Amino acid sequence: MQKTVSIISAGDLAPLRHVNDCEKNVHLIWEKFLAADIGIVNLELPLTTSKEKADKVINLKADPSIAKSLKEVGIDIVSFANNHAMDYGRQGLEDTLSNLRNESVYVIGAGKNSNEAFEPVIQEINGIKIAHIGLCTALPTGFGANEHRPGVAPIRAKSRFYIDSVTLDEQPGMAPWVETSVVGDDLVYACKKIESIKKDVDVLIAQVHWGVPHGWSALFQGPLADYQQPMGHALIDAGVDVIMGHHPHVVHGVEKYKEGYIVYSLGNFLFHSMSEDHETHLTAKYPPYNVDSLETGEAREAVLMETIISDSTKCKFKFYPIALNRYGEPEFIEGDRAINVLKRMEKHSAVLGTQFVINGEVGELS
Repeated sequence: MQKTVSIISAGDLAPLRHVNDCEKNVHLIWEKFLAADIGIVNLELPLTTSKEKADKVINLKADPSIAKSLKEVGIDIVSFANNHAMDYGRQGLEDTLSNLRNESVYVIGAGKNSNEAFEPVIQEINGIKIAHIGLCTALPTGFGANEHRPGVAPIRAKSRFYIDSVTLDEQPGMAPWVETSVVGDDLVYACKKIESIKKDVDVLIAQVHWGVPHGWSALFQGPLADYQQPMGHALIDAGVDVIMGHHPHVVHGVEKYKEGYIVYSLGNFLFHSMSEDHETHLTAKYPPYNVDSLETGEAREAVLMETIISDSTKCKFKFYPIALNRYGEPEFIEGDRAINVLKRMEKHSAVLGTQFVINGEVGELS
């Protein structure tokens, strides 16, 4: 009989209470995690009591006791390589790492220095050796780890703004065209780490926090920042087999590149702050950003991703549509709503030259 490993992964998780304290329909989600060999999410906030608040527009944190409930629902690994990891300073980061490790939840993508932040979690299941790493391009000032500083595993991206003066005269107030590229030294460093890790494993999976949040880029420029595709290709060329992306808060497309796969965004997974009785407050009064796009419409719909790895190291993928309920917690969805989520992924994937198959109410790729 062929040996396989099953992985359930999801996008951004930002709990404000124990995640197993939920409605019956949400437990169906957790059953999916518990049935898998490995469960992975992006933890979008620190678990800390720190009051050392970073100077940024949105700061998130939650009670450290939540760590135990993550393990209880089948979350084995969290990526902490994201733009909220140090919302409450160095203490917030260190508290989170300690609290999760005390509950036997592995952490990738963050650490006391760059070596630790790039350190993989390696598991051998059914004779298949799998490595997991976390990377982040969404980097507030000081969040990236270096040789002597704690933080997240960074691949910095730089932005340039092209002003189309001809069209601007015709369309006053239009957004500029934004050109982006990653810092070459950062990408080279990450690729060298990947090459070294891949020598000792069969499959390497990267959790990547990247891209532009929904509604924060002009529609005429498309859903992806233009640095993402070249960066994703470079990571696969270095040895990554599957990239699982998050940060845009909505689903994006999937790209097959050579023998690797790039899932650009899985969307939101659990955000208790998106409950009907919660209101998001920005710390800065200007610019007066409208953040509705982060919490309504497509931002409430996402997918669970199931990866099946065979002993030939071949991967197959399924995508199950989910939506956040009135408490900001995930539930499986059906019918037209489920199909519409998958059709968005199909459309975005087609632009990337990849066939995303809708089979009933499940997306598939192999």
